Amino acid sequence: MISGRALRYFDTVARCRSLRQAAAQLHIAPTAISRQIDLLEHQLGAPLIERGPNGISLTAAGELLAAQAQRTIRDLERVQEHIAVLKGLRTGRVSLQVAEGVVAGLLAPALAKMGQRYSHLSFDIDIASSNQMVEALRRGDADIGLSFFMPRHDDIVPYASAELNHHAVVAPGHPLATASELSLHTLAKHRLILPHESYGVRQALERAAHRANVVLVPTFKTASLETQKALAINGAGVLVLPPMAVARECQLGDLVSVPISSSELEAARVDLCVYRHRQRSFATEACLSLLANALQTI
Repeated sequence: MISGRALRYFDTVARCRSLRQAAAQLHIAPTAISRQIDLLEHQLGAPLIERGPNGISLTAAGELLAAQAQRTIRDLERVQEHIAVLKGLRTGRVSLQVAEGVVAGLLAPALAKMGQRYSHLSFDIDIASSNQMVEALRRGDADIGLSFFMPRHDDIVPYASAELNHHAVVAPGHPLATASELSLHTLAKHRLILPHESYGVRQALERAAHRANVVLVPTFKTASLETQKALAINGAGVLVLPPMAVARECQLGDLVSVPISSSELEAARVDLCVYRHRQRSFATEACLSLLANALQTI
């Protein structure tokens, strides 16, 4: 039987791709990790890692075990959280995958409030596209997904949703900065800064452009919201985002947001989602409740 210690050691090695770095994270000697990996290879009857000049790589068997190890360790953590709740403790860890555009205006304030209420909870936060979130929720790599236009699936449950109108976002000196409302035809005449096609906001924009018989060709295409904002602040082009995503920059006067005609472009749906077939811990339930309340106030 594979021990929990060996599985955790191997999981750390698989993520670090280095025995020395894994040992430093685990605060043990590299030889202790090597012994556990040797034991795993003996039990499974297959090599799991290959050592090379550039570090460690996983064999095909190692890749399979690494994927299972992550799921098993996360499941054990959830059991520990449930036991802690039974003992009256308020501890746990929540893994979130979110769209970058919801961090400043929604996620950060909500989690700060949650930290004041439940000081022993911890959070893992990754930025991802909506399609990536669906897979992470299914694998158990994420407890919660928070994104624009999450794809609808039978096993992905929208816990709460809200709608935000799109705006064109530009530097104060941009020709569009003084407009009261913009059409997609007007946007098409300017240099655009848009996310990749895998992002829900981009997909909604493409659908609206098709209906309006407009072709929107981005001059700049990047998944990084910070890169998008930096380009817009420097006058490089026009963003299409809900105002919440650039609220701080607009307050500072670095950017200006102008509404896009609501008859042309549907509102951005923000979805807070979970995986239907996974029991939720106290920490996840508490986080969901707070984020759902925050969604109602944006």
